[in-house]
Amino acid sequence: MPRLNIFVEGSDDVRFFERTLTPALRTRYDEVRLIPYASLRRIAVDRLIRGIERLGDEYVIVADIDAEPSVRAKKGVILRHFDRAEPGRIAVVVMEIESWYVAGADDGFLRECGLPPGSTDRLTKEEFNALIPRRYISRVEFMLDLLEAYSLERGADRNRSLGFFLHRYAPEVATTHK
Repeated sequence: MPRLNIFVEGSDDVRFFERTLTPALRTRYDEVRLIPYASLRRIAVDRLIRGIERLGDEYVIVADIDAEPSVRAKKGVILRHFDRAEPGRIAVVVMEIESWYVAGADDGFLRECGLPPGSTDRLTKEEFNALIPRRYISRVEFMLDLLEAYSLERGADRNRSLGFFLHRYAPEVATTHK
């Protein structure tokens, strides 16, 4: 089985992948490595991609859609930023990683926090921050609680980009919720 290298933007992404997606991906890959790229120089990322390709391993660059109008536009931004990137190896999170956190969270926990369970396709970082109940001292604490009874199947139902990622990289998980 090959190795999968996942380029993620920052610590919130690392936390999410470590707790939810990495265990699911290990059924398909010998090793799953998370590489936070936001603090790396462009040339460093291009060199890492070249090394990964030489080893015959796989990679995916995960990026929030941010202010881009479409997934295609965001992929264009990534392709212009990293010379070695390939369009088929870019996964765009709609809207931002926070939407993936909420998507698979336990319904009871969401209701307890005053959040309605449902689609998270349009949830932004700012909206997420406004939803954090006052009882939480830190944003990270709330994020960890969201992941406590997390379900990838539920997340795939509530967030199309998470469902697409699972279908592409962990199809055995993506098909169990249909």
